[in-house]
Amino acid sequence: MKPEVRFSRVTITIAVTPDMAASLDGRLIHPLYSTFWLAYHAEVAARKAIEPYFDDGENAVGAGISLEHRAMCPLGARVSITATVVNVEANRIICEIVAQTTHVEIARGTQTQIVLPAHRIEEKICHSYSQHALPLPR
Repeated sequence: MKPEVRFSRVTITIAVTPDMAASLDGRLIHPLYSTFWLAYHAEVAARKAIEPYFDDGENAVGAGISLEHRAMCPLGARVSITATVVNVEANRIICEIVAQTTHVEIARGTQTQIVLPAHRIEEKICHSYSQHALPLPR
């Protein structure tokens, strides 16, 4: 991992579409930006913040996410999700996540990723499939 990762910050901007509404089992619960999609976009932003700093042969896996959905966000709104690297401890990278519209902060939290040699991640994937007696998809 390149040391410059410590200063990384990435912002992605999305338009909240109807398929991002709060739904469960195909049933619309609320016509608002769902926490599920918020978490997905937080993961995307965090990954984009660290990926350019991988050394050859490195990759990362998600290790945790914590988000507080603080305000409602309507369908059609534009949301900016910023991931800022706030802590690097050995191979563990923590990004602060802030999601906001032009009018209000809608969420805040953290996302953690673990950087490992890509071959080590592949070994762990194979082990997981083996433990569950499932064929590895290719």
